[in-house]
This record gives sequence, C-alpha cells and structure tokens, in this order.
Amino acid sequence: MYSSSLPIMDDHMHINLRTGRGMEAIKEFKNAGGTHVIIVSLPAGETGMAINSAEDYRAVFDLTIEAVRQANEFVKAYAVIGVHPAEFVGLAETRGIDEAYAIVEEGLDIAAGYVAEGKAIGVKSGRPHYPVSPEIWEQSNMLMRHAMDLCKERDCAIQLHTESEDNTMESLSEIASMAGLPPWRVIKHFSPPLVKKCETLNIFPSVIASKGALEEAVAQGSRFMLETDYIDDANRPGAVLGPKTVPRKTKEAIRTGTPEELFFKVHKDNPEKCYGIKVEL
Repeated sequence: MYSSSLPIMDDHMHINLRTGRGMEAIKEFKNAGGTHVIIVSLPAGETGMAINSAEDYRAVFDLTIEAVRQANEFVKAYAVIGVHPAEFVGLAETRGIDEAYAIVEEGLDIAAGYVAEGKAIGVKSGRPHYPVSPEIWEQSNMLMRHAMDLCKERDCAIQLHTESEDNTMESLSEIASMAGLPPWRVIKHFSPPLVKKCETLNIFPSVIASKGALEEAVAQGSRFMLETDYIDDANRPGAVLGPKTVPRKTKEAIRTGTPEELFFKVHKDNPEKCYGIKVEL
C-alpha cells in the first residue's frame, strides 16, 4: 500500500519559464504525488537565448535557478546546470572547434561556480548521442572530462547526457575513474534499466521511466533513480514523458507488489547519497 510518507523524486525534468508550461507542469507533478524534483538547465536555443560568449550562459542558468525558486512553492526543487553536448556541436559548426571548445569549457566553469555558491547541486555535461566527426567526438570527451574534474573539485554530482550503446557505461566509467569521481557522483541521465551492470561500474543510473523500464530496474535491485526527462515544450506537452509519470508509476508498482521500502531507496536514500542533499517531506 502506498504511504503518504514516501518522497517521490523526478531526477531529471526541464522547466521552461519562457516558452513552456512552467509551474503548471510542476503542479501536475505535485498533484500526482511528486514531492521532489531536479530541474536541469535547457540548451540555450530552447529558451530563445543565443550563446555568443561563455558569459551568456549565466542568463540560461539564472532562468533555471528562477524555475527552482518558483517550483519550491509547490515541491522541493533543486538545480543541475551545465552545457548540453549538442551546444558544443552547434557552436563548432558556426564558430569553429577551438572557439567553441573555449566557450563551452568556460561555461562549465561558470556552472561549477554556481554549485560553489550553493545555487545548484550538480553539473550537466556529456557527449553527443548521435554520430559526429572523430574530432568533435574527441573534443566532446575532453569537455566531459573537464566537467568531471570540476565536480571532483566541488565534491558534487555530474549528470551525463550521452549515447546509450553497448559499451557506453564502461566508457563513461573509465573516464570518471580517471577523474577520481566516486560512483555515486556519476549519474547517467536517460539511462536504460542497467541496474546490475552499473553496480560494477563507476556509474549511477537515472532510469528513464518509459514503458517496462521501471519493472526491469526493480527486478535488478534498488540502485537507481527515476526520471521523465520532461522537456516542457508547450507544443509537445508530454515529451519526453509527462510530469505525472514518475509518481504514477511509483504508486502503480507499489500497488502491484513492489515493496515500498525499495522506493525509499530510489527516491530518498539514493538522491541523498548522489547529491549530498536531505530528502524530507
């Protein structure tokens, strides 16, 4: 039986205050039973902003911080900010690889500064999840490693936006190990339900709550978090998954026999460990 004392966290949600549903999505999440949410910065272009220098990222990050402030009127919200790997690809096409690298590198430095100031609890980085040139791939991995080094210095989590191929987890784990990040700080956003596999690697899966994924993850254990990757596009209100998905699927799993204690680990113990926060109702 579902208990009202259970926190329910969405580990990766976007809120677009400029062109999205904004707090309507947060209220929908709350009304479905959601209590905690990680709000992740969007690529600048999706908020209608342009990046001409690294300093322009401050406006993008500030928009995320403001979304967190507003969301905290309804649930407990936290910010994870950084540079989406697709932004490096786009900047490289228009500004050249060297200038693009410098802009993104400094943008990540700025994001880490927000963590140091207590405005955010983690940094977002990664590498393209689609084919790119070998040079773009190499530089993207270097930027991701730079972000990991920053997180090591700040003792904070990194959320990774990457591909999900057969060897992805091993590759990410190797890079994170070289950076010296502990396994609970390295969060694979939009992860398949590879709970058992990630237990042996330097990776913590944030499982996308798509059809069948929660059931598969639960069958393997409790070492994962759960997310929707809700993108808050007014033209696509349920993309990627809608705000109600994580609370709805959590309650449904409990009703059909998954022990509630498992979800205390998923929604409370694991986020506390990964982000260094206190998840309380």
